[in-house]
Amino acid sequence: MDEITLTLPRAEPYHGIAHLVLGGLAARLGFSVESLDDLQLALEGLLGAEAAAERVSVSLCVDGDELRARLGPFDETLERELELEGGSKLSLRRLLDTVVDRVELTEAAGGHWVELRKTVAASTAA
Repeated sequence: MDEITLTLPRAEPYHGIAHLVLGGLAARLGFSVESLDDLQLALEGLLGAEAAAERVSVSLCVDGDELRARLGPFDETLERELELEGGSKLSLRRLLDTVVDRVELTEAAGGHWVELRKTVAASTAA
């Protein structure tokens, strides 16, 4: 499996770089527009979360029809937010549960890391 890893400043103007790489990967692998939209929403939700460092790392790996994204480090605020039940308000947890198949939070050097898994549908356009 090949993996793409970016390390970017947390500032919002740099979020576009992560979106550009994800979009390029999706186009190259023929993801459907719906799968790409879901992944872009998840990525943006996490890039806007509280930081444990001035930089964020984003790793993308495709294994068959599954995309895995690993982002971090985050501080403990993210852990509390992901433990919340969605309820009626739009929380990060509810957003992620809607657009990806699996969300895992782990603790590693430097803070908390989030791994997202999404089965990606190929585009049917010819």
